[in-house]
Amino acid sequence: MGMQFSVQDLLDLLSPERSVAPKVLQQKLAIEQAEAGEQLQLALDALEKVNLVEKTQGRYRLVFNDEIIAGRLRCSSKGFCFVTPDGPESEEIFVVEGGLKNAWNGDRVLVRLLKKASRRRKPEGEVVLVTERANSTLVGRLAVDDKLLMVLPLDDRLGNLLELVEAPKAELAADQIVEVQIVRYPLGRRPAKSRLLRVLGSANDPTVDLDLVASRYHLQFGFDPALVAVAAEAAALPPDSTGREDLRSLPLVCFAETGRDFALSLVREDTGWQLGLHTSDIAAFVAAGSPIDLEGYRRAFAAQLRGQPLPLWPAALGERAALLPGVDRESWSVIVTLDAQAQVRTYRWTRSLVQVRTQLDGLAEDHRQVAAALTAQGVAPLAAPNSPQIFVELLESLVGQHLAHLHLKGPFAWQAAPEGTEVLDWLRLGRACGLEVPEAEAPLELDGQHYRRWLEAAAAHPSGPTLVELLRATLPAAQLSAEPQPYFERNSTAVAPWARPLQRYADLLIQRLLVQVLTEGRDRKTPRSKVSVDLRASSCQGLIDWPVLKPKQQKDWEEAIPGWIAHLNTRTQQIRQALADLEGFERIGRLSTEGEPLRGLITGVQSYGFFVAVEEPFVEGLVHVSGLKDDWYTYQAREPALVGRRSRRRFQIGDLVKVKVKGIDYYRQQVDLMVVREEIEPSGGGEQPESPLLTAPES
Repeated sequence: MGMQFSVQDLLDLLSPERSVAPKVLQQKLAIEQAEAGEQLQLALDALEKVNLVEKTQGRYRLVFNDEIIAGRLRCSSKGFCFVTPDGPESEEIFVVEGGLKNAWNGDRVLVRLLKKASRRRKPEGEVVLVTERANSTLVGRLAVDDKLLMVLPLDDRLGNLLELVEAPKAELAADQIVEVQIVRYPLGRRPAKSRLLRVLGSANDPTVDLDLVASRYHLQFGFDPALVAVAAEAAALPPDSTGREDLRSLPLVCFAETGRDFALSLVREDTGWQLGLHTSDIAAFVAAGSPIDLEGYRRAFAAQLRGQPLPLWPAALGERAALLPGVDRESWSVIVTLDAQAQVRTYRWTRSLVQVRTQLDGLAEDHRQVAAALTAQGVAPLAAPNSPQIFVELLESLVGQHLAHLHLKGPFAWQAAPEGTEVLDWLRLGRACGLEVPEAEAPLELDGQHYRRWLEAAAAHPSGPTLVELLRATLPAAQLSAEPQPYFERNSTAVAPWARPLQRYADLLIQRLLVQVLTEGRDRKTPRSKVSVDLRASSCQGLIDWPVLKPKQQKDWEEAIPGWIAHLNTRTQQIRQALADLEGFERIGRLSTEGEPLRGLITGVQSYGFFVAVEEPFVEGLVHVSGLKDDWYTYQAREPALVGRRSRRRFQIGDLVKVKVKGIDYYRQQVDLMVVREEIEPSGGGEQPESPLLTAPES
């Protein structure tokens, strides 16, 4: 039987200030069986052995040990592993060879620091204890021999072969794709053991991809019937106008592009515009801690996987909360006053009752006029011109800035600036393709406006689709944080997830926070103060120097928000990776080793070969130097380029080449390419070498 708790659960219950008896820990961990009690004692002994807890008179407390660091393990497919410490500003620790101690990618671990960081090296350490396993199930390829059934994980960052136990061997075949549950993790040299959950299909069956991705990332498309019934009851409730501002007279429109949880109203005034930004009030239907709420929290994020919806809420609830044309709906509205140049002058937010008049395919003329002015101010620099997304990004920036002025913790959305080396690599490629972009070696202060100009320049190039895709790939994914942080792509210092409450659970958290502000927020410093502020309006900004929420509310919120954010970030990243995996499968599935030559752009050159981005479908593959049999090729690092010693034929970034598919590893999404014969004909005569010879790099 597996452990009923993780070591991380145990660590969360211990503190340096107070010693705790094992019986108290048993109660808090809800341990009843004797075997689980023995596991608790083993875990405490292990923590004591690594000097992380101290035992005094049969009671345990945490002790500070600066050589033991907690974090999450991250491994590459090449076997290099790093531990990302829990501390926000701590540097990654490289795990030395032999230092994994049977930990797997994604596990939470305790690592012992062996070497401190130097100017050129990361700190080094070894895993001493796995505190929480990241993978209770996995997907792999079945291997069969006379005695054993083994499973090779498709994710090559997850250990080695697992033994499959209690499986119907006669019904299984080699190379089937299976989902298994891990019943024992590796012990010393003994492999992990697993139990069969289901057979997903044959390794060559293209229909297995969706099941594979759903299993790998624990995605669930449907809902429990009991939840569906509860959602249907909530959906049957009539619109409730209690405590809401009636805004049904405003000319609301919605857009297919922005979904059914966002609508826009725009009214021309003598001195400018009144802009209304409206979102579905999902908080009116989902009570905190209810079964529907817990399921939405677990899912975190809605998506479409190959046309199949992966919803956040049951269909009836989503339909009831959606801002649909012709029906009254509960909403949150932000009413913005714009001057004639579309500069924001004032705004206020309120719970409202609205009715959408129609759905548009794109922005109307007045909308486009305001959108153009907002774009000129730097709002939504990477949004497409005339896109409703410009108004979505304005809305989320206004709400984020308001929360920051109220001194409330998030969740806030943020996005790091692109990694410098990745941007420099793209700039080098862009210049090689003839784009007018800065020198790759020049220091850059990046912002969204740079990216807009580069995207426009790349789109106009003959290899535009490839250059645009590679540039967008340098943008980090957005995340959540408790404090406001810059959002690179939007040129904003505070962004709140607000406009997608039917798609993101984080938006519901912000709605609940503002309900507390609306109903119990403190609009003055002390009860005796005669001067108050309007907590719902921009006029309060810069005037608040007191906690807006009551002390207990503030404490409860601030204690809960880090855990919520950690879960939502992890879950959102899993769904993004699932989407990327499916897109990769679809693209690679369109390739064939028997197909026609493909046009591609050389995007990188190394001593062992060069990478080519095929334009249609967009796939990057490697042309290995061993496949260039027309000459001996020398690697020149400064260019970088591969240069034929005799023919002086060059392969360097920015070159267009014709390639054919040499080999495909479908599940790892790796493609090997070869240059077609006419592309590598030598310029001179002479005998062809049988194999290439790679000489030392030239400086």
